[in-house]
Parts: sequence; structure tokens; C-alpha cells
Amino acid sequence: MRFIVRLFALIGLFGVLLTAGLVLLAIKAKDKQPTLPQAVVLEFNFERPLAEAPGEDGWTSLIGNRRGSVREVVDALEQASRDPRVKGLVAKVGNASQGIGTTQELRDAITRFRATGRFAYVHAESFGDAGSGMSPYYLASAFDQVWLQPVGTVGITGIAVTQTFFRGALDSIGVQPQISKRADYKTAAETFAEKQATPANREMTESLAGDLYDQMVLGIAEGRHLGPDAVKAAIDRAPLLDSEALADKLVDKLGYLDEVETAAKERAGGKAAGADTVDLLSYGKIAGSAFGQGPTIALIVGEGEIVRGGKDKSAFSDEASFAANRIADAFDTATAQPGVKAILFRVNSPGGSPVGSEVVRHAVDRARAAGKPVVISMGDVAGSGGYWVAMDADRIVALPGTLTGSIGVLGGKFVAKGLADKLGVGVDQVTRGANATIWSPASPYTDSEAARQDAMLDAIYTQFTDGVAKGRKLDIDKVRQLAKGRVYTGRQAKDLGLVDALGGYDIALQQVRQVAGIPSTANLHIIQFPKPKSGYEMVLDLLNGNAAAQMASAAEARGAEKVLADYGPLLDMIQPVVRAAKRQEQVLMMPDLGVNGAGR
Repeated sequence: MRFIVRLFALIGLFGVLLTAGLVLLAIKAKDKQPTLPQAVVLEFNFERPLAEAPGEDGWTSLIGNRRGSVREVVDALEQASRDPRVKGLVAKVGNASQGIGTTQELRDAITRFRATGRFAYVHAESFGDAGSGMSPYYLASAFDQVWLQPVGTVGITGIAVTQTFFRGALDSIGVQPQISKRADYKTAAETFAEKQATPANREMTESLAGDLYDQMVLGIAEGRHLGPDAVKAAIDRAPLLDSEALADKLVDKLGYLDEVETAAKERAGGKAAGADTVDLLSYGKIAGSAFGQGPTIALIVGEGEIVRGGKDKSAFSDEASFAANRIADAFDTATAQPGVKAILFRVNSPGGSPVGSEVVRHAVDRARAAGKPVVISMGDVAGSGGYWVAMDADRIVALPGTLTGSIGVLGGKFVAKGLADKLGVGVDQVTRGANATIWSPASPYTDSEAARQDAMLDAIYTQFTDGVAKGRKLDIDKVRQLAKGRVYTGRQAKDLGLVDALGGYDIALQQVRQVAGIPSTANLHIIQFPKPKSGYEMVLDLLNGNAAAQMASAAEARGAEKVLADYGPLLDMIQPVVRAAKRQEQVLMMPDLGVNGAGR
């Protein structure tokens, strides 16, 4: 009997291994790409949101729901501009999915692509529709032909910054915000601490909105070969009907997406000549990176809120990850590689934990001390902690529209004693230590606790301003004057000395060449740290049980329903393998169970 059980166990084991092997082969086959035709028109939907770094989609990459990244789009366009098979680009846009900084990065890449003699057509069903179409049209203006679907509108209505203040609502329910800031322009907490914008808030917001508006007007004017006054006049009359946009030379043709694609193929040589459309990201995988052999540059990406700790990014999370220890480990790993000549650190973060930010800043210092220059490339935002991690780098590069700075700090708590009283909830505390209730929402700060809170904020603010003065080689009095928690555009920050150059990845790589002593004409070999897991590796994680723990963590962070909705198809595919593996484990335990009488 045991022989038969073991025989079936062996057969079952081979079955599980065969099934797992087929899954792995399917994943590897999925990565194989077809060859390219001799005449290619690239296509891409810019309404799709983009991550900052390749490989940040986890399991979504295995079920056809991959986002793609800014880096991949820019790299693919760079490679395509050198490929004689690529004749042009046809894209779709219409609704905003990128920030202004990212939009500028994409505009620059499209402009460089066109500068090689290739064409770029863009189509929109409507720019903005019921919302603002300013940002998507700003992107579209970098193309040499803009098509609009009939009945669509061009909603370039300008820039509106709406702030909501909840202090009155909190007062009405008995919740008291006790928040301190360093200094006047550190306005993030005003949402809860004020009933309307403070004068400093209003001043800063006016400055940001004004500069971003000017940048977009000038970009549209240059792209459409119009005067800035003509663009401003069109904005003041928007939303524009399709016929009005055509008359104002904001669009070139009215038509449908299939008509744009046909026109693009005809310009590329027609179907008879073998012209065909290929997705931009698929092309990038087929053609390979534009950056091949040459000095090795490490690319590290920090995106999202900066948090303490964290080693590995969950494969079941498509959220941005800026875990301090994960980024610091990436720096240490890259620094230990003898072939790495420099580190390019892409930062897109509104800030977060001061402690986590300091962990990353120190990792930057360690890399530089080991002889690895560090260049920062800023995305949509590098505020507060996002600037803290950058201030010691050899060079800082921001896009003109990057929200930069906010050199400041805030902290505090919400006291809910009044709310508890209104609800009839009694609260009693027993304490030992003068400042035991400093974090408690049940009571306001005592004088001693308020003093300690101020001391912590003062210390962090002093360390921040001193660090900026040292890292940026600026006079400390100047730093104190321009700090105060104020946010600047990248263009303003450049004038103030907070950044060294304006641009995206291409300008940042120029800076890398300069600080690393690499000739400007030399090719670069760019390697991402930490290396994204391949589909093959993720399946291995699944089979050894790591994926289950990652999914549980993701479900806790994002909600089980959303995780199951995102990954249900994948789970359906692999569940038979998992169930078989579990059955196999139980079968192999049969001899031990037999000792207790089971299976005899």
C-alpha cells in the first residue's frame, strides 16, 4: 500500500514540476518579441499613467496590465531616433495623466525624435473634455501634427489651484489641530489648521501658478508657431469648439484615430512598402536600449512618499515605493560594483519621514566618499524630504516645471478631547514622565511638551538649512531667506542656485558625463538598482511561497478587494499549480501519518 502511495506521490510530483515548468516557459515565451518590419510607425497612448522606473508593476506585467515608465518611453524614443526602420510616431492624448514635469520630459523626448527628420502625429478625442485640457494639449503641442476628433473641444482653460480648508469643520466637531511649522511658507498643514489661505500661502501659490502658466504658454506658442499673446487669447476663450481650434491653428486637422493612423502609414511609405504600427514600449524591448556598451552608470529611482525602513518592494503592489532602506541598499550595492562610474538618482517625491530622508542622504554621501559621483534628476516634484535626499549630490537637475524645495518642516497632532466630550466619551489617563502624553490625541500639549516639539522642529529645520548651504555651496543667510518652507518651480530654483541645470534624463546624463570625466560622445551602459524582478523570478517567488506573504502585505496596505480585482486573473491561472503543490506536500507526509494509523 505504501509503495502505491509513494508511486502516486512521485507521479504527482512530476505533474507539479511539469505544470510549473510550463508556466515558467509561458512566462519566458511571453518575453520573446517578434521581429520588426522594415518600415515602422510607432504608436503610444499618452493617456496611460507612467511609473518613474521600469519594472515597478510587479505581477501586473504578467497579466497584460503593465504601465510602462517614463524612462522606457524616453529610452525607446532615443533608440528609435537612431533606427532607420522607424519613420515616425502616432500617439493618442486627451486627458491628463502626467504631471507638468513629466509632460516636459516627454515633450523634450518627442522634440529630439522629430529633430532627426522623423514625423510625430498626435490625436485626441477631446482635450480635457469636462476637465482641464491644458496639460495634455501642452504635450500635444510638441508634435508636428495635432488631430482632433470632430465634436471634441480644446479645453486649454489655464491653471486653477483650488485649496480646501477644514479648520471650521474640525472646530464644529471639537477637534483641535496643534501643528507648528518652520517656516511661513510651509503650508501643507493649512488644510486643517486654517480657515483660508495665509498671505504667505497665497503669495507662493500665485508665484507657482504664474510661472507654470508662463512656461506652458511659451511651450505651446513655440510648438504651434504662434505668438504668446495669441495663445493667451485662445486660453481666455477656451474651451474651444473643434472649428474654433482649427481656425486658431491650435489643431491641424479634424479626424478620427484610424484616419490619423492611415495618414501616418502613408507618410511612412504605405502598406505596400511594409509600413506597420508597433507599440512604443514593445519596440523598446525588441530594439533594445539606446544605451548599450560603454561606461556603466547606476540608475536608482525614488518615487512616492519617503518612509522609514523597507527592503523589498512587493510584487503585488503597483504603488510607488521610496522606502529609505531599500534606496540606501541600492546605493551601497551600486557603490560596491567596481565597474560603476557614477550614480544617477531619479527623485520624484513630495517628501515624508525626516529620519528616512536622512538615511538616504547619508547613502548619497557614502557613495560620493567611495568615489562614485551622484547626479540627481528630479521628476514632477522634489519637495521637503525629496530635496533633503538631493542636497549633497554633485549635481542637481530639475525640469522647469518640477515643484522644488519646500526647505522646511512641520509637526503636530490633532487633539480630539472636544469630540470625545461631544460624544459623551470619557477619557482617563495615568502617566509617568513629564512628556508622556506628547503624542496623545486625548490632551493638548503641556508647556513642557510644546517646548520639546519646538526643539525638535528647530533642530530639523537648522539641519536642513545648514545642509543646503553646505551641499549647494550657498551663504547660510541666503538659504535662510529662500527656505522658510517655500516651494519653487524648477526654473525658479535654478535662478536661486537650488539646482544646477534644467532638463530631464538627457541633461542629467550630460551632467553625469561631466562629473565622471566621461567624454560627451561616449555611449553609456545604464543599469537599474535594485534590479527589477523578471516574470521568471516572480513565478519562482510564487512557487516558494514568497508571493503569498507579499500579497497579504499588499492587501493590508491597499485593501483586499483592490488586490483581488487587480490580480484575480493571475491567481486563477496559477491556483491549480499551488493546489497541486499543497496536495503533493500532504501526500509526501503519508508515511508519517501511517505510523498513527492513517493510510494503513
